[in-house]
Amino acid sequence: MIDFRYHVVSLVSVFLALAVGIVLGAGPLNEGISTGITDQVRQLTTEKNTLRTERDQALATADQQDAWAEAVGPALVARQLGGRSVAVVELPGADSSQVDATVEELQAAGATVSSQVTLQDKWFDASQAAVTDRQKAATSLTGQLTTAPATDAGTEDLLAAELARALVTTELAQAEGPDDGARTVLTTLSDAGLVDVQGGTGTAPTRATLALVVGGAGDTDATDAVRRSTAAAWTALLSELDGASAGAVLAGSPDAAADGGPVAVLRSDNDLARAVSGVDDLDSPIGRINVVLALRQQLTGGAGQYGTADSATEVSPPLPAASTS
Repeated sequence: MIDFRYHVVSLVSVFLALAVGIVLGAGPLNEGISTGITDQVRQLTTEKNTLRTERDQALATADQQDAWAEAVGPALVARQLGGRSVAVVELPGADSSQVDATVEELQAAGATVSSQVTLQDKWFDASQAAVTDRQKAATSLTGQLTTAPATDAGTEDLLAAELARALVTTELAQAEGPDDGARTVLTTLSDAGLVDVQGGTGTAPTRATLALVVGGAGDTDATDAVRRSTAAAWTALLSELDGASAGAVLAGSPDAAADGGPVAVLRSDNDLARAVSGVDDLDSPIGRINVVLALRQQLTGGAGQYGTADSATEVSPPLPAASTS
């Protein structure tokens, strides 16, 4: 049995330990902890100030680059697309202000924007009602195709081929006048809620010889199945536009080159990336210049992946050779 003296010794030990802890905490131990915390705060403050300085310098550099691009842009793009026409296709999620700024850049390069079409969410909607409407529209327009579709062509392939038929051609002569077949395709797709045509479909449009597709960020909340079907629709559209014209370019902001974005999807397909050019810095003046130069390069049979994303192979397309005349 534990005696009374054992209890006394235990209690004394506990109180001594508490006393020693209090003394140390209020004295040298407290001083060490306080000094350590102060040093850490001082270090974090220094790091924060350094990061702020680096950020400010990076923003200033970007502003200077944009100012340079805006200053030299008119000379770089002048007449690069003279006599050519471009069809502009806007994907869901694209920044309309970037589209408008790019259209102005195309016009400054001498190009005519023959049509602007915005693909609606229904083009990619996986619901049964949307799938049915797409199938009906695709089936009704197969007669407008100049080449019979493959027997295993899916709905997204048919729609892409039909939209390409309405917007672009490889022949300059066919781009000079209105095309009633193009109006039929665009009217059907518009009535089905699949596209929105700027200016409406009341008049027959002329077709372009070049195509520009503008995309935004990918839907990170979409399921894997939806992301795969959306990516398939993107690649089908790019492939058909490129094959039915003198060349196609896909452009977007850096978000479009991030995982799941249309530019990222393009660059993950090696065969398609060798045919269709991608630009990932459309949110900057340099990016819009890149679009013009990439379209110009497409006319010569070239293609590349341009911008500032890790997936880009070059910052900008090569500049055309200076005229010696």
